[in-house]
Amino acid sequence: MELLKKCQQVLEENRRGDFTIPSPKLYPFQWNWDSGFIALGLLHIEPEKALVELETLFTGQWGNGFLPHIVFHNAEKYTTYFPSADYWNSNVSDFAPKKLSTSGITQPAVHGFVLEDIIEYGFDRDRIARLYDQIVHYHQYLYDYRQFKDTGLVAIWHNWESGMDNSPLWDSVFKRIHPDMLKDVIVKRKDIHSVEDSAATRPTDEDYKRYIYLVNYLRDHKYERVPEDFPFQVLDPVFNAILHQSNKSLARIGKKIDIDTSTVESWIRRTEEHFSEIHWNDEDGLFYPFDILTGQQVKIHCAASYIPLFAEIPDDAQLKALVANIEGLEDMLLVPSCIPGQPGFQAKNYWRGPVWIHMNWMISEGLRKYQQNDLADRINSDSIQLIEEYGIREYFDPLTKIPEKNGYGGQSFSWSAALTIDMLKKKES
Repeated sequence: MELLKKCQQVLEENRRGDFTIPSPKLYPFQWNWDSGFIALGLLHIEPEKALVELETLFTGQWGNGFLPHIVFHNAEKYTTYFPSADYWNSNVSDFAPKKLSTSGITQPAVHGFVLEDIIEYGFDRDRIARLYDQIVHYHQYLYDYRQFKDTGLVAIWHNWESGMDNSPLWDSVFKRIHPDMLKDVIVKRKDIHSVEDSAATRPTDEDYKRYIYLVNYLRDHKYERVPEDFPFQVLDPVFNAILHQSNKSLARIGKKIDIDTSTVESWIRRTEEHFSEIHWNDEDGLFYPFDILTGQQVKIHCAASYIPLFAEIPDDAQLKALVANIEGLEDMLLVPSCIPGQPGFQAKNYWRGPVWIHMNWMISEGLRKYQQNDLADRINSDSIQLIEEYGIREYFDPLTKIPEKNGYGGQSFSWSAALTIDMLKKKES
């Protein structure tokens, strides 16, 4: 199949030795959750590369278990990304690797559920067990440093940690960072020079100043702890659902390779007890982020509301409400990162509206776990159609009618290629 070959070619061209970059020019290093999704595609091509992808990512793990969102392999060769390795200056932390530069924030913990797929390919137990222990160490960091009131839910300290960088979900949070707090923040953006129509498809300079304000603050505190009034402290249903799914995968893996799973199972129980209590909104039939500083949910309808399906969190009533909400999304390609008509929606601006392939993949996989196969097929069909019509891009306008112009952000985007491979292969089987 022609599309399958194109996707495989993207992964081959984006390979840099033992890891895969998300996209040429725009993202020249190894990104955390990107590598997890990329590994799922590599499993269909060359499984050894999938395992090596994760092993290479974890060379950037810190001594306290923290796993950074960027590992700056060969940082000196590239000048197309800001904030650079020097700007992050990860060595301000005694826990950071001494010979490898990284960022100082993390991303959603996809690695457990990816490893569960990897073990089906018969790799040496010692390699699997080593990676298993590294993933558990990362999760232990999250519970030790980020857990909210013993709920099994962990906080993110930066919008980039959600992976949904400029989502309208964070607009109210960023209002706490006033313009007078930004007067000394210097931004040297590189992303706007690597994409077309950047003014309409990327975060604004004012947005970026707030992002860098948070980086500066966290760096000044050695990326370890934040005070009670730190402006960005959010419980994100995407981050927590993915962490929960990975914990469930770790519990199953542990039993297969004879590793004690009692700690992991305790995390699972706590999350199951509190997830809906914090994130579910019965009136809207959606899962929402929770702003720790206000003690309130952030009630904006986004694709994020549906990721708990992937972790099999919803009960029957919640499932019914979520499915009804998705089925109510008419005259658009599924699933917009922010739903049209919601505050802050912009059809082609990064996380303020566009469709993302990896979000669609998680939602469709989740729906299949509930036997909602027709709706899952519709979401996959929209994903594949977008890739076929517009190329293997980073994100897509949900309101554009095929075959008008569409496809934005990075070109030859690795996780779009990897998860398209996964969808096509599963469709064949």
